Amino acid sequence: MKMIETFDQYVKERYKPLEIEYLQRTNDRLNDELETIRKYCLNEWRKAIKSAVEFQNDHEVECAYMSISFLLTSMLELKPQMQIDFYNSEWVYGESWLRRRMNAEFLTKEWNDFTAAALDEKFYIRSRIAHTEIKALFWSTLDKLIYLFTGFVKYFARNVEYFVEFDELIKSEKFYLTFGTYLDWQDRMFGILPEIDFLNLDANEETRFRKIINKNFNDESFIKIDMRHCYIEDCKFVNCTFDGDDLIDSNFLNCRFEKTIFKNVKLVGSEFFECYFNECRFENCSVEIETNEEYFAKMKMYHCFILKCEIVDSNFNLIIKKDCYER
Repeated sequence: MKMIETFDQYVKERYKPLEIEYLQRTNDRLNDELETIRKYCLNEWRKAIKSAVEFQNDHEVECAYMSISFLLTSMLELKPQMQIDFYNSEWVYGESWLRRRMNAEFLTKEWNDFTAAALDEKFYIRSRIAHTEIKALFWSTLDKLIYLFTGFVKYFARNVEYFVEFDELIKSEKFYLTFGTYLDWQDRMFGILPEIDFLNLDANEETRFRKIINKNFNDESFIKIDMRHCYIEDCKFVNCTFDGDDLIDSNFLNCRFEKTIFKNVKLVGSEFFECYFNECRFENCSVEIETNEEYFAKMKMYHCFILKCEIVDSNFNLIIKKDCYER
């Protein structure tokens, strides 16, 4: 085996393949252990929310952001941690008014094996490639690891809404739960926002994380609307059209669709629970995304009635169906 002689060659031939393998192994394990991880995270977040409620009992402060951050510097001591911060509406312009930390070892089980392989001197000339150069790459890999985990977090972050403590939390008009790295990037995982009219949107209005409950729509068109993470319950759609909409990770509960068209709609990660479809048409709808950078769940249909529906250029063989009636 020819030894690697330059740092650029090392990154291309050794580090990048190891990084891809590491992230894939971690992704597979997180998927396998997701239920255990979900319970652990939610339990720790519930404790943090309880502390925030107790703090609010003695201080006049609202919560606009609950920010969960992986502390990259915690890896220097090989004691991975996440930090939970509560902010008012100023957020990055002010300090958090309450802070807690939680163990995050569940996220880094493969880390020691990965770094050991990356530093293994059997593959490169030690006098030409320093350990410090290689270790500098670790921070970028950790960043990718945290971004990967956001793909899992987004599927259980909403569950904080079911806690009594969350109901007691005094929230601003707009509330977000975010996840990312401390004092760096944060992605929104869940939100509590005022109701809006999706058929008469203001310019640049935030449309993700909204709720639509107990609405009837007749002969209406939803065109190219970003409805990621939206929650739609007890709604009826008759002779409606969804065209070019982004419904990734959206949730539909007990909704009825009559002669409704879904055309060029993104349905990855969406869930339909106890919904009724009659004479609907799905045309060129995407139900999967090919990426190694972010985790997306499969589209799911649970306890749904699917009658006389037409599926065109949409690979619904890839979706998960459970206890559905089709005819």
